[in-house]
Amino acid sequence: MNNIEEISISELSFDPSNVRRHSNRNIDAIKDSLNAFGQQRPILVDRRGVVLAGNGTMAAAKALGWQTIRVLRSELEGAEAIAYAIADNRTAELAEWDQEGLLRQLNALQIESEDLFNASGFEMSDLDALISDLDERLDDAEAFQEDDQNGIEEDWDQSPDIVQAQTQKGEVIEIGSQTVVCADCIETISQLPDNSVDSICTDPPYGIGFMGKGWDCSVPGSDFAQQAFRVLKPGGHIVAFAATRTVHRLTVALEDAGFEIRDLISWLQWQGFPKSMDISKAFDASVGAEREVLQTKTGPKPGTHGGSGKYGHGEDRSITAPASDLAKQWNGWGTALKPAQEPAILARKPLEGTLVDNFSKWGVGGLNIDATRIPFGDPAWPGPQGHEDLDAKQRQQSTPSINVRSTAPGQVYDMFKENGRWPANIYYCPKPSRNEKEEGCDDLQGMSGADAVSRKEGSAGMNNPRAGAGRTASHVANHHPTVKPVNLMRWLLRLITPKGGKVLEPFAGSGTTLVAAQLEGFSCYGIEREPSYCDIIRARVKHAVGDHDV
Repeated sequence: MNNIEEISISELSFDPSNVRRHSNRNIDAIKDSLNAFGQQRPILVDRRGVVLAGNGTMAAAKALGWQTIRVLRSELEGAEAIAYAIADNRTAELAEWDQEGLLRQLNALQIESEDLFNASGFEMSDLDALISDLDERLDDAEAFQEDDQNGIEEDWDQSPDIVQAQTQKGEVIEIGSQTVVCADCIETISQLPDNSVDSICTDPPYGIGFMGKGWDCSVPGSDFAQQAFRVLKPGGHIVAFAATRTVHRLTVALEDAGFEIRDLISWLQWQGFPKSMDISKAFDASVGAEREVLQTKTGPKPGTHGGSGKYGHGEDRSITAPASDLAKQWNGWGTALKPAQEPAILARKPLEGTLVDNFSKWGVGGLNIDATRIPFGDPAWPGPQGHEDLDAKQRQQSTPSINVRSTAPGQVYDMFKENGRWPANIYYCPKPSRNEKEEGCDDLQGMSGADAVSRKEGSAGMNNPRAGAGRTASHVANHHPTVKPVNLMRWLLRLITPKGGKVLEPFAGSGTTLVAAQLEGFSCYGIEREPSYCDIIRARVKHAVGDHDV
């Protein structure tokens, strides 16, 4: 076995046949590594002192002013030496990063030491590009938003493991007419009687590995769909949310279980953060081209209402010009649209006999239109809102159920205005504010915004908007990352649930469906696997019920 020796750099020469090119950025990264860790691996040279593997390392060492370097002598020469040099570089190229693992490690390095992060060869721009690439597989629900009431931003990178849970696995919690079971939903639903629930309204995992959460690794499949079909009364409806990229999987599972797919409801919220990679910048980064800074803009400081979005937190944003030819050609191109809607499947268990027969026996089968009409002036309806927006003909066309021949146009409009507009298969409302999420959670163990996003106070990573908007919050108690708005779930429950009906929520999350059920006068049987999320459900539902009713 050849021995490692330390020799003068002046005795060595670069391989003239080397076809691997080292950009200035690459050499700088190697210099940072040598400064931080020293030379941990010898370069490979032949008997003449020509470098076969490690030309970049020797170039960086020379740039640093090193006089000596450790080498390992090789007996390879000629064609064999050339083939080895190519193979040494090519085999490294063929390896792939575990992007999620790389992101976790880079984040950990950033928290531990900025110097170590810089010595890794990655820069903040690389980290942003990596996150952008991963974001293309994330749920449309992942977004930054500004709290309309107090300017505190929502957070999305919390882990239930950070907080010590009070709820125990298997525990059944009764709060007024609401029930929470801390257990696996499939096992729990299998213990419920056939045809025992009036409706199912649920926000299940989207199957896109949201923020690395294990519970979001797959879309509920046939086992869930079959159990949901069994316990739902004939004619009963299910509303189940999904991601735009995985809704087809859940739809097929429900259809295969026997459900009739009736419609697709879209929740519109307009607050999604574009998860797009700048293709022009990617081209420049790939060749190490420096982009000219044309302008630098600074967004509002945290806690202000000056704006929201990627640079809305006091961060500097550089407006740069494309440098390389390909970057110029593809300037203005990205990889994703702004996510502004989340779909929910509306499906029904087949009727027994006619609709009248089914209603007579089971009390379900239709949709409560009048209970879900959109009042005039409600932002959930984006169309005309006032009398002045409609002429007499439009008013009559808008109310086909009213006898317009015997009613004056103004009276037609007034009757229609009183009832509200016919509900559509879209519903608009903003994402829940931090105040809404935290309501009832005052006594729960909380965390700082920095803890919630696993960042070190004052670090570059903490200041990066991609660390999470919740990094500016002083206290986070409801740490569930995908909280639905209460108004949305109330509207959906009214749509599919008869008066005083029983709702099943197999994926209770932070308990929004149970809160909505309480406010609408329904009883909800919620199931949630994570104990710390059950703590949040307990607190929120207890607040909705009121201490005097518990």
